[in-house]
Amino acid sequence: MKVKLIINPTAGIREKNINQLKRKILSEENIEKQITKFFQDKKWIINISRTKKAGDGTIIARKSKNYNIIIAAGGDGTINEVINGMNINTKLGIIPLGSENVLAKELKISLNIEKACKIIYQNKTKKIDLGIINKKRFIFVAGIGFDADAITKVKPILKKLIGRHAYTVAGLRTLFEHKPEELEITINNKEKEKGYFVIISNVKRYGGNLKITPTAELDDGSLDLCVFKNKDLWSVMKYILGGVSGTMKNVKETKHYKITSAEIKSKKPTLYHTDAEIGGTTPVKIKVIPKKLAVIIP
Repeated sequence: MKVKLIINPTAGIREKNINQLKRKILSEENIEKQITKFFQDKKWIINISRTKKAGDGTIIARKSKNYNIIIAAGGDGTINEVINGMNINTKLGIIPLGSENVLAKELKISLNIEKACKIIYQNKTKKIDLGIINKKRFIFVAGIGFDADAITKVKPILKKLIGRHAYTVAGLRTLFEHKPEELEITINNKEKEKGYFVIISNVKRYGGNLKITPTAELDDGSLDLCVFKNKDLWSVMKYILGGVSGTMKNVKETKHYKITSAEIKSKKPTLYHTDAEIGGTTPVKIKVIPKKLAVIIP
């Protein structure tokens, strides 16, 4: 078996996902050695590349030809970079090293490095849907408006110091600084909708313990789209409570759709992200490619 390992050495630097003791004593170099030794002991051929800056994962994956498996070792952002460069006919393995690890949790991939390696070695796959937004691939979520703005406020130094809580800090700051722009949404080439913030998701959990799209499935041939129709502070508080309690569908200020395609535009350019990586601004075209990517799962 020939494997390419693309590792982000700085992913989740505060929270190495093994156990509390090992998190304190293992460096990124030792983690890389642990992964390498596991597969070499199994007689697998492994080639390693490290990302050094944003975009490296995509470039490395694009150059990675003739591998049976490409392993993304890092956070959700690393996985997003890798899938945007790799040959989609190649299997994707995941070793979660990030702050949130939303996709790994959805797929029930262990946050323990040794166990994650064993899952890859067992080589059981699941074909999952891919989202496309303006030709950029995403696996678990895309957002337009508020959360994309919040992502721009996540400081790397803060992520290193407080890990996943850096997103909470950025969200609170955005709550007071964000200037919402009205979005015009066309759903499945038929229905029209308006709102100030949109999430398009392939998974139930948005991040942390927030459930925005509780009926989403990775392999149902559709994406779940949630429109947040109001921008006042009271409505925003309802959104937060709905996400925390898993009752977002009961919040009257939201609308929920199963989509295979959508178009979103606004009078002023509005930021969007894919899997927590800034992608550009509106207008956007979104579609789903059913069961396109083979991901290795437990």
